[in-house]
Formats: sequence, structure tokens, C-alpha cells
Amino acid sequence: MPRQPLESVRLDDVELAYRVAGDGPELVVLLHGWPQTGECWRHLAGPLSEGRTVVVPDLRGYGASGLARSGAYDKRATAADLGGLIRHLGFTSATVVGHDRGARVAHRWALDRPSEVDALVLLDILPTRVVMNSFDRDSASAMWHWFFHRDPDLAQRLVSGNVEAYLGHFFARVRESGAVDEETFQHYVTAFSDPAHLRASFEDYRTGFTVDLERDEADHARGVRVRAPLLVLWGAEDGLAGADVVRIWQEHHADPAAVSGRAVPGGHYVPEEAPRETLEAVEAFLKQL
Repeated sequence: MPRQPLESVRLDDVELAYRVAGDGPELVVLLHGWPQTGECWRHLAGPLSEGRTVVVPDLRGYGASGLARSGAYDKRATAADLGGLIRHLGFTSATVVGHDRGARVAHRWALDRPSEVDALVLLDILPTRVVMNSFDRDSASAMWHWFFHRDPDLAQRLVSGNVEAYLGHFFARVRESGAVDEETFQHYVTAFSDPAHLRASFEDYRTGFTVDLERDEADHARGVRVRAPLLVLWGAEDGLAGADVVRIWQEHHADPAAVSGRAVPGGHYVPEEAPRETLEAVEAFLKQL
């Protein structure tokens, strides 16, 4: 996105950094994943802001945002931040687009605060409870870092001082393809080089195995479902390529007919690997609402 200045808002538990593009009457919130910041939306924020307001925050504990004073990095707390952010900007609801960890926050936001989520776009994830209940040898091998990050103290001690090498492992393919250029990669390295922010990002994963999973399971058992129209997109060359992604999300929605989706070219880093296809899909989805 164009280099709008970073702004910030002090909320009850954290100071959030964010950028705003456009000034239209409809709000779109773009939520990044790990190991990224709001910079992952650089190709999409500008085009989506034509006729809309687009806000791109760094999640609590990530990037330029502060650390949670409570030490909490569960998805409910993070989603509550975003509700406070949109109210600060003068809005009561938004279309929410999330990738990776940000998509898990977006899912929880839609469950906890349905009046604040007009429409939902989730990129390259399945529901947390589905992932946790379906690990096998192959998926656990592919997602080994989930288990490593589950111990934030150990992960921080081992990764601190080696952040560039560690992130380089995850970004190797997209750096080679050019989807993530060197400037962007170095931005991500800098963002995770602060040990406290690095640890906060690992706490994000730890909560996925504990309170986040417990809430997801309890809500699903009680019949709580997403109510906003839902678009799901995933990388055609990533781990979800063989999954029935739309059907799984239909099982987590109040109206299965309100769920649509498809694969887009590339792998996991959908906003950076397939920005044109993602933009086209999101624009077509929003026009149908």
C-alpha cells in the first residue's frame, strides 16, 4: 500500500499501530499472519481503498504495535482490540479479511462480536479445532513450528539472535520467486528481532493449543456459528490443496449457502503470492453482498 504514516491508538490493554488508506463509507480491515506484519497487504490495501476505507493494523505483540499489558495473546483479546480500533475510527462494523493467524483472529471476532463483522474473508486456514483434531504424521511434520512455538520461552531463547535465518526458512520459496522482495523480508526480520515481540508471537501459537481451542470447541458444541457471508481462499500449491475447504467451513457457518471459495495460484502467502487473484475474488465477493 502507499506509505501512509503509521498511526496508533491506546486501548485498554495495548497500543495498536495501524495505517489507513481511503476514506469511503465502508470499512475493510486487513489482518496479517505470522511471521508478518500489516506490510503483507502492500499490494491489496491501495486497490481495496477505492471507494472504501481500509485499515491495516499490526496485531497486538506484532510489528509496531505494543505488547499486551495483561500478557494475553489469545484470539478473543486480539479480536477485542480490533473492535476498539474500528470504534476509534468512527465505525461500528467492517468487512474483515484475515490471513493465517490473522484469519484465526477474524474467525473469533465473527463468533464473539457478530454485529461488528459485515462480511468475512479467510485466507489459507481451516478452523483451529479442525486442525488440532486432525494432526497426523504428515501434517504434524509440515506444521512442526506450531509445536515448537508452543513453548514460548524455549522458542524465544533458541530463535533470538538467529531471526533472519529462522524467518529465512519460512520465506525461502517466496523470496526465490520474488513474491517477497528483500526489502519486505528485512522488514519482517526487523519486526521479529525484538525478543519481547518475538515471544509475543509465540504466545499467539501457545494459546491456540489452550484457551483458543477450548473456546472453539465449546462454541461449536453449543451451535455457535459464523453468521457473516464468508469467502475462503487458499493456495493451490499449499497444504490445503487436497482439503474440502469450502465444505469444512460450511460446517462452521449458520448458513452453508453463504460460504464460497476457491484455490488461488501459489502457496500459503496468499496476499503476496496471488495479489491479483485475491483482489479479484474479494471485489467480486463484496459486489454480491
